[in-house]
Amino acid sequence: MRISALVIASFAALAAINCGSIEPSPTAPSTVSPGGVPSRSNNSGTPAPAPTPTPTPTPPSSGSGAGAVQVTVSPNPVPFSGQPITDIATCATRPNTWFYDQMLKETGGVAVTVSRRVDTFDGAAGAATNPNLRIAANGSTTIRTRWCSVSAAAHTAQSSFSGTDANGKAWSVTGPLVRLNAK
Repeated sequence: MRISALVIASFAALAAINCGSIEPSPTAPSTVSPGGVPSRSNNSGTPAPAPTPTPTPTPPSSGSGAGAVQVTVSPNPVPFSGQPITDIATCATRPNTWFYDQMLKETGGVAVTVSRRVDTFDGAAGAATNPNLRIAANGSTTIRTRWCSVSAAAHTAQSSFSGTDANGKAWSVTGPLVRLNAK
């Protein structure tokens, strides 16, 4: 039995709870030489500069690239839960529930804003929502996702996300197909 489009739209707007945090981008390299070994001195008594490692590391991105997002789901497949979802009216009377996390990781080296999310349940798309998430360059955030149904049968779910990066470039990604196991 499928959830009606109205129920999906209502649930999609309220189903995800952002439980994660946006991690800061990596810090600059340390000024200590590798291994903490003091630098050598030359014959004049002044310290010799540390040798340049080979190959020379690529400097961090200046942000001129494009933001990109990768979505992973854990667990997948999702075990049947049955734990009630009481804070959403449409789920209060539906005893069949599933819970999983979606991790969104920025992989292009440019901060992104997630301004659109569309969830599907058994192939039926719900209404678009605006999660208004900001993810730092190379950062990530986790979205706690939950579903309810009148049917304890196996289902599928999937989320698509889109937005813009800090340079104004549009991006979009569709997460993996999530299998919700039967009771």
